[in-house]
Amino acid sequence: MKEKYIEERFEAYHVFGEHSDGAVDVASASGDIVTHIRWRDAETLIQDRRSVLDMLVKLAQKLDEVAPEEFKKIWY
Repeated sequence: MKEKYIEERFEAYHVFGEHSDGAVDVASASGDIVTHIRWRDAETLIQDRRSVLDMLVKLAQKLDEVAPEEFKKIWY
């Protein structure tokens, strides 16, 4: 299991646009959007999503290593 396969299904977030009042929009590559939030909240949202993705990568890789047949049932 490669990290990129997880990130293809569960994309990271990034700042998509900035408003004149300093608020930003956050989006994923496939278009999930959170609009007009404070930078601080955007940074928290982006970091929390990254933490979840990192944990999911580790769990998927370990399950694939120790129980590949079970992993295939879940992932594919």
